[in-house]
Amino acid sequence: MGGKWTVLELLLVCGGATLLAPLCAARTAKACSLPPQMFDHRMAAEPLSEAQREIDRKYVEFMKTVAQSYEQRNAPDVNACCDTAKEDIIAFQFCALVRYLLSDRKESGPFLVAMPGTHDQRKAFWFMELISAGGTHDTPTSLPGIPLPNGLLFKFVDEIFGLMKKGNATAAEKYLFLYDDADGEFGEYMDDQLPKLFVGYPQQVLALWPIFQKHRKRLEMLQGFTNERERKRIVAKYEGLCKAGDNRCAEIRSVFVPR
Repeated sequence: MGGKWTVLELLLVCGGATLLAPLCAARTAKACSLPPQMFDHRMAAEPLSEAQREIDRKYVEFMKTVAQSYEQRNAPDVNACCDTAKEDIIAFQFCALVRYLLSDRKESGPFLVAMPGTHDQRKAFWFMELISAGGTHDTPTSLPGIPLPNGLLFKFVDEIFGLMKKGNATAAEKYLFLYDDADGEFGEYMDDQLPKLFVGYPQQVLALWPIFQKHRKRLEMLQGFTNERERKRIVAKYEGLCKAGDNRCAEIRSVFVPR
């Protein structure tokens, strides 16, 4: 009996049997088709209500479907599913991440364009972690082919941070726009990341400094999230790094050690 069930379970894997292909395709199409204005309906629903949990489950089903295609390196299916739901803000942001990963991180432009640039987009972005729990209290530690050791939202932050380390100006704009509004565990996570950028990538920081200056007030809060040893390392890193008349190094040092 156990052997029969094993065979049946194998047959039920999408793509495992020709006869089941239409059924699997229909199931995938349903998962890719999100109701219009679903995020708005979620925001209007009573917090922790069954209506809200059902919406989150739909989102997670969508995420798993896209991620499954990503794991199979099936770009046509990823694109087809994502194009179906491109009007949904959560799906749009999530798909931008998956497509970026699918390009082996070579096509950063569309990914960064999809990252929050307005207050409404940022508000939706912060809710993605709760949504990814799918109506439960447990956020996923992975999706098919996508490890999420710290959660889905941290994966986004890490990828943007990775581009900023390469000196990508758009990534710096997006990261710092999120950082301005980050609090709780997300704020703490970014507070821990940024000093590593200042220590490990000084040339990139200098190049991006005009962008950082726009967020100076928020950056000055790093004084309270770094210890004396870290602050001294950063100050030492920018001693003598700038030529005469270049005030960037002095301005960076003053962020961590006020004059």
